[in-house]
Amino acid sequence: MIDKIFKELDREVAATNRELREQSSLEIPRFFIKILGQTALIEAKLDLTLFATLDVDAYANFSSYAKALFSKVLQKHGLFYDELSNEIWMPQETEYLLMFKGQSFDGYIAKPEFVLVSKLLKARDRNRNIIIEYLAKGPSALFLKLCKAYKVNLEEFVKGE
Repeated sequence: MIDKIFKELDREVAATNRELREQSSLEIPRFFIKILGQTALIEAKLDLTLFATLDVDAYANFSSYAKALFSKVLQKHGLFYDELSNEIWMPQETEYLLMFKGQSFDGYIAKPEFVLVSKLLKARDRNRNIIIEYLAKGPSALFLKLCKAYKVNLEEFVKGE
């Protein structure tokens, strides 16, 4: 769904920039959006029981005008941009995959292992079931490497303590 939203946003920004050029106004500068959190996990199509969320967490370097357009497009799809997204902790080495390269911006998605580590370290109790399910299905080497680097004791999830 995010790819559809990104395409629609790119069209909106391009149309707005055409109007701004006609008015001899400054255009919306090129920006990026990096999708995080539950939305990133859903978009990664992991074989996990994930609940849909209405809020979209994202790091972005957009102008207030572009943010308003992003919010408007999300709203058309029954979603909203979480204004507190910039407060979300993600590992410093988080890797993002390019999901969309448009005329106006680039859209990325955080790799799921980094999102899971973020959830594990910052909202352990709320995400306990997701972590247990992920571990039961066989965690990736990257996830295990991150857990080691951040000194996460996975035993408590394996033993169900």
